[in-house]
Amino acid sequence: MGDIADLNDLERLLRSQEGRAFLETIRQSLVNRTIVNVDFTNEVHFITTTLLLEDGTTVSLTHPDLDIGNIRKQFEAVLDREYYVDFPERKPTT
Repeated sequence: MGDIADLNDLERLLRSQEGRAFLETIRQSLVNRTIVNVDFTNEVHFITTTLLLEDGTTVSLTHPDLDIGNIRKQFEAVLDREYYVDFPERKPTT
C-alpha cells in the first residue's frame, strides 16, 4: 500500500479544479456506454479488470477486493488447495 504522501497528493488532486476536470473527462467517456465484455488479468499484486466497450475501447480498473492481500484473506483455503495442485510432493501426509 501507499504512504501518507500518496494519500495527500490524491486528495489534493481530487479537490483541485484541474483534478475535477480530469476526472470529469473520464466520467464523460464512460457515461451511457455499453460494456460488451469483461476480462481479468494477473498484475502480480492485484487482478486488473478490463472492460471492453461497444466501440472497441478498453478501460482497465482496479478494485480493492482484487488486491492480493484481500484475496489471500478471503480465499486462504482455496489458495492452499491449489498450491498443492502445483506442488503435490509438498502436501503434508495425514
